[in-house]
Amino acid sequence: MRTPVLLATLLGISIAAGACYAYRPVPVAPAAGSRVRIVLTSVALVTVVAPGREDTRRTIPGVLEATGRLEAAASDTVALRLGELRTAAGAVPDVADQVALVPTAQIARIEERRFQAGTTLLAGAGLSLVVFSAFIVLLIVVVVRSAA
Repeated sequence: MRTPVLLATLLGISIAAGACYAYRPVPVAPAAGSRVRIVLTSVALVTVVAPGREDTRRTIPGVLEATGRLEAAASDTVALRLGELRTAAGAVPDVADQVALVPTAQIARIEERRFQAGTTLLAGAGLSLVVFSAFIVLLIVVVVRSAA
């Protein structure tokens, strides 16, 4: 009976650990390859390039935020391998893994995705407590039923 509880605890901790990331503002541009969120000063026109598809370009109006991996940065443009592109209407469909060219004049801030050890520890401890409590309740039910 110990093994399922241990496995459930380990599974819960691993799930909780995956959710404990947050975006934090950075004072300088992060290194290429960093996972970032770019928040724009106002709605902007962003050019999206689909590599491999004959370099298809399209311009998306009204962009408020872009999330993905930083590919490169120049004085006037930041290239971002997209995970998500958001407008006031919500996420823009079919842009994942395309490269967005974001004008630096429109960038309010760049936030880097970082692991939060404290939050992960608290989530893991809380989840472990819930699993342990469930185990105790099951143990009490088994003892009461066997005594009856």
